[in-house]
This record gives sequence, structure tokens and C-alpha cells, in this order.
Amino acid sequence: MTPPGAPPFVIHANLDCEARWAGGALPGRVASRVSHYAALLAALAPGDRDVEIWAPAAIDPARLIAHARWTPPRMRVGAPPRADLAWARDDAKAANDRRLALEVARTLGVALPGARVVDTLDELDAAIRALAGSPRWVAKAPWTTAGRDRCHGEGAPTEEQRTRIARLLERFGALIIEPWLERVSDVGVCATVDARGDVVAEPAHGLVTDARGTFLGIELAPPALADEEHAQLARAVRAVGAALARLRYAGPFAIDAFVYTADGERRLHPLCEINARYTFGWIARALHQRLGATRLGFSAPPPGATVLIAPAGDRVTAWVA
Repeated sequence: MTPPGAPPFVIHANLDCEARWAGGALPGRVASRVSHYAALLAALAPGDRDVEIWAPAAIDPARLIAHARWTPPRMRVGAPPRADLAWARDDAKAANDRRLALEVARTLGVALPGARVVDTLDELDAAIRALAGSPRWVAKAPWTTAGRDRCHGEGAPTEEQRTRIARLLERFGALIIEPWLERVSDVGVCATVDARGDVVAEPAHGLVTDARGTFLGIELAPPALADEEHAQLARAVRAVGAALARLRYAGPFAIDAFVYTADGERRLHPLCEINARYTFGWIARALHQRLGATRLGFSAPPPGATVLIAPAGDRVTAWVA
């Protein structure tokens, strides 16, 4: 435990960073959701320190469950006067822009066929027509998390979809459109990059998602990848680290990737997203060190799971197993 009189380890859990980079704010219910999840950042603090976490919104502290090797943090609202650790650097907007991920993927020659940035509805229509071999598509905002601020479609967009996309374009100025592919599995890699561009990567982990790609958890057991697929991921991590260093970003990051099928063949898209910040992959690894868990979940807790955030009517929960 922290020696008497020692200050707490302070974490700025600014999980609303993408919304602020986009010039807006999270809706109240979303801010409450992410603020509950922010309590898990305590796993990143030194094990012998009391932890204080500042999050975007107030939460019900009674839902944070203590265990033998897990003490819930003290939660505060807003930005702290000082922080020992932050979820994301305030100046990391460009590093987290999806257009950077597309640029790096193009440089590596691994961008999805037809993936492009669109600034207008006319450009969107042209991009969708160019995806003739993949009629399903997704349009994503440059800064979002957990499947928000995007639109899925198949073929020409409906009037409802065009209205939604027009609103997203008005808000963000640009969208990234990609073919929506039949995913086999989702994977991620956590890494750090220093000011020189040197990268240290952790082993790949699994990402648990639903049919629309919404994030549901982390599986630390090694994903079922071929040696060449691991090599593709490693090349992508190095390229991302170099790109982040050119932006003067140094610190934690993670990439998302996925295995899919096309024309009956298995393929890996080794660079779907760049997250230049701590991610729940990092938190899952820290919880593994503390609790020995290999799964971090945000769906209904399965039998035998260790619940860290008790479920309630808002369907917010977190557990490890």
C-alpha cells in the first residue's frame, strides 16, 4: 500500500478524447458508460499505490467491485490538476486520425480495395460504385471509438443513410469509406514507440466484436494466425511506429487488424485502425499481471467470471476470466 501521507497515483481517463478532437462532446449516457469503464485504468498504475481516476462523468461507485488483488480506484469528474498517466495525450489528434491509418496501409500496399477518403456525397456515391465487387460498405468518421459515428450500407445508400452521412460530413469534414468484408476474426497488437521511432511490441491478442464490428472485449490467448500473418502484423506495427514518430508522438499505441474471406480465400488486413494511446488491450495485459486473467469482457458476465463493474440497467459491465 501507499505509505501514509503519500499522494495518490493520478490517472486522467480522458476517454472522451475522440469526441473533443472532432469538436464535440459525448452524449451524457455515453459519457457515463465510458466513465464506468475508466475505472479499469487503475490496472495501469503501480500495484502499491492508491489510485485516483478523473473521468468525463460521475458514476455509481457501488458498482466497482473489490477483490483480493483488485482495489477499485477513487473516481473524480473532469480533468485533474496533475496526472501521472493519461489514457490519451491531448496533442495526439493527428496520430489517431483514421486517414493516417489509411495512408500507412497504402504505403505498405495493404489498404483494402476501394478504401478512400470522401469529402462530399458525390464522392461517396463514386466510392460506393467503385466497390462493385464488395457491395457492402462502411463509412467511418476520422475519430470515433466503439463503433460510433459510422454508417453501414449495401449498394446505393438509402435516403436515410444519405441524411446520416451528410450530417457526419458536416460534423467531421471527411469520412473514410471501406468495403465491409466477411470477418473471420479480429486481432490487435499493443506496442510502444520512442522519440527515435524504435518500437517494442507485445504479442498479438484477439479482439471480441459483434457482427457489426462493435468492440466487446479482449482475448489474450494467441490468435490463430499463420507465421506469414504474424509477419504482416509486425511490418504494420513497425510502419505505424515510424509514422507516429514523424508526428513527434512517443508512447503507447495499438493497431487493430482482421482476418476475412474473399473469393473463398482467407486473407489478413493487417492495419485497420491506429490507436495512439492506451487501449483496452493494454488494460487486459495489466489485469493479467494482477489477476492472472486472459479475457476482459464487456458483455454479460459468463459463469465463473470475476466481475469488476457490476451490471445494471444501462448494460455497462466489465469482467475478467
